[in-house]
Amino acid sequence: MFTVSMLAQWLAISVDDQACQHTFQTIETDSRLVDNKTLFLALPGVSSDGWEYLDQVAERGANVALVPANKGIVHPTLTLIEVDDIEAAVSVLVKHVYGPPPKHIVAVTGTNGKSSICFYVAQLGQAMGLKSAMIGTFGVGLLGQLQEAKQTTPDLLTLHKQLAAFAHQGVDLVAFEASSHALDQKRLAGVPVTTAIFSNLTRDHLDYHGSMQAYAEAKRKLLRFETLERAIICADSDYAEFMQQGCEAPLWQYSDRDLAVEFAVINKTFVQSGVELDVRVLGQPIHLFLPLLGDFNIQNALAALAAIVHCKGISDDLVVALESLAGAPGRMQPIVMPHAPLILVDYAHTSDALEVALQAVRAHTPGKLICVFGCGGDRDTGKRPLMLEVAQRHADSVWLTSDNPRSEDPDAIIKDALVARTQHSELAIEADRRQAIKLAIAQAQPSDIVLIAGKGHETYQEVNGVRHHFDDTEEARAALQAYVKKA
Repeated sequence: MFTVSMLAQWLAISVDDQACQHTFQTIETDSRLVDNKTLFLALPGVSSDGWEYLDQVAERGANVALVPANKGIVHPTLTLIEVDDIEAAVSVLVKHVYGPPPKHIVAVTGTNGKSSICFYVAQLGQAMGLKSAMIGTFGVGLLGQLQEAKQTTPDLLTLHKQLAAFAHQGVDLVAFEASSHALDQKRLAGVPVTTAIFSNLTRDHLDYHGSMQAYAEAKRKLLRFETLERAIICADSDYAEFMQQGCEAPLWQYSDRDLAVEFAVINKTFVQSGVELDVRVLGQPIHLFLPLLGDFNIQNALAALAAIVHCKGISDDLVVALESLAGAPGRMQPIVMPHAPLILVDYAHTSDALEVALQAVRAHTPGKLICVFGCGGDRDTGKRPLMLEVAQRHADSVWLTSDNPRSEDPDAIIKDALVARTQHSELAIEADRRQAIKLAIAQAQPSDIVLIAGKGHETYQEVNGVRHHFDDTEEARAALQAYVKKA
């Protein structure tokens, strides 16, 4: 049980005697979850603000609400406590009510690679004796026990509560994705991030941010957290210098092109099952086999390596852990059957990500490279023709289909993409994604590689606002089985 007097002490604010009579046991931002033992936090929102629900909060029995100062917020029955920085107050309250977060908090931002880097950080951390957990696209929970996540980055209170819950479970390290939306909306306020990683920045989410400048500025906020012990930046990104501006934490860079950075690739040889690598880590040469495909996965692994080196230092055990990395779900996920083409399922859903994926696969392809992809509905329409242009430029054969059309007409989305139609490669159009996957695989040769891009780990397809079960890996496996049976 906590009193308002304790709250006032924690936040270093003054409250009147009437407020001091109230007690609470939990903290909530959702008006539907409060009762007479709840402190309600009226946070600003995107589509609505928390203080718009004070009547509902009162009806459910709550007595006290924390509200931002200087908004002129009043209520006839609730005791309102005003604070200047309500987002910062959340972290203070959660720490006192639920406990502190784990010691190592690694946050990853960037257009592409966030999920994979987090997955690799957690794997390497676990291998080095750090009980590890994740928050992000792949789910929330201990490594190996992930539960479905509703958002890439949770809301402010949920994030803080989850971190405290992890600490109670004995977690030493948490790797989580810091999306541009979350950074812009202050959903990371007060999170004591110890290590920040920036991967890259390419066109995405302009429907929200409006411009690349605003998008980049949102990402850069992570590199300016006062709690940072280490910033890790991909030197190969065009925005590397921009991200360093205002960053006061010690900096490491990683690259598969620049030999002068702290984590550098010296030599690489692509084979069907991965990459033979010679790298230099803080001046120390290391040879290893990375069981992952593509240049971008080399970069993702280097980023994760840098994060764990910061936590635990470099060792032979860490090199062994790198050689045992499991690929992230839906990220260059292979589906293999004898005497059949290799199928790769990947989440690439932007033009840049698709280009990187296709270039990576090309290095491993003895035959033709076939690409199956679609564009998401209710998202940035400008990237649709860009994706088709990239697909036709890098693949020998392209199947243009649906992704998650959401509320849009799939044929209209395809029509938007076809503005960029070229003669660089064969192009087939099939709006039914299941049928497109089936036909692409049926027409492939055993020496070919089929890249199914856009949905990756997702197990649904959203049509007219309704999510239907759909898993690219399941569809590809069924099509491969039919292929092998027919052969």
